[in-house]
Amino acid sequence: MSIDYGIKEYIKVNNLSKDLNMYRIINKSRTDLKIANDENNILNINITSINDSLVVGDFVELIQFDNENYIKKSYERMSIVSKAANTTKKDYSYNNNEQILASNVDQIFILIAADQRFTLSKFERYLLTFGNMSEEIVVLISKSDFDDNSQKIIGTIKEVYPNVKVRPYSIYNENSLINIKLLFKENKTAILVGSSGAGKSTLTNYLLSKQDVATQGVRSDGKGKHTTTSSTLYYLQKTNSYLIDTPGFKTISTSREVDEDILFEEINNLSKMCKFNDCKHETEPGCAVKKAIENGDLSSELYKRYLINKDKELKFKKFEEKKLIKKERLKRNNR
Repeated sequence: MSIDYGIKEYIKVNNLSKDLNMYRIINKSRTDLKIANDENNILNINITSINDSLVVGDFVELIQFDNENYIKKSYERMSIVSKAANTTKKDYSYNNNEQILASNVDQIFILIAADQRFTLSKFERYLLTFGNMSEEIVVLISKSDFDDNSQKIIGTIKEVYPNVKVRPYSIYNENSLINIKLLFKENKTAILVGSSGAGKSTLTNYLLSKQDVATQGVRSDGKGKHTTTSSTLYYLQKTNSYLIDTPGFKTISTSREVDEDILFEEINNLSKMCKFNDCKHETEPGCAVKKAIENGDLSSELYKRYLINKDKELKFKKFEEKKLIKKERLKRNNR
């Protein structure tokens, strides 16, 4: 199996010349880019202001000048995985308020640890943040040897979002790991996202068949320590595919406009059949959503989550409006 880092497929899909001196970024630190070509030759390039916005997963063209390697051009991203930027800049690239984690990703695996505190709200933030960024999203419940917790988390998710693909596994259960391995598609690029201590680096180690990814434990209060300091793209011989491991998140959200159909597609589709266009699905007559709940065609739990999220959205809009009014008032006072 040849390690070409997806370069040949990218060139083919985009109808580019095979003679391009193309590389893919496989690691980014504060000062360097590590890049690899389709013959698995790996180079380090110093980061300059010109290429500071490049991220792991990008395809670039390399040139030589005075025996030094330089990035001549970066190519169009087929996909971007991003989240809202933290207030403190770390190893990621920034795009206004959005933090780009990686590019050209085909599968997103969201890791949730069974031994950490789980809330449906946090799970929903993950879905809203990453829900439309790749061809496939899978939720992995790690540390499923905490069996009661694992089953409770799966049950909670499935009760509200039955169509979400959820798979449990434990590093101590070989059969469960084999099932996870089968999810990775040949020649595709996957990314692992999740909070610190969710098990991303441990799973990466298993898939790599070696212990060369630094891992740390979880604190006694159940909060994870950061186990990965920068995003890295690995070749997985077991699956003949590519995997990007990312640092753990302290918070998860997005500053982009999100499509709530990711969470509430059923309700939004039913809304089109309501008697009134502005139906709030509460007490209005001719409400198709309420009728579907009464007939057992729509989950009452999903409806509850819909109302909770709508209430949060309304409060957030009011908060933003107050901020805007205050800002305008300060402007007028300073004139």
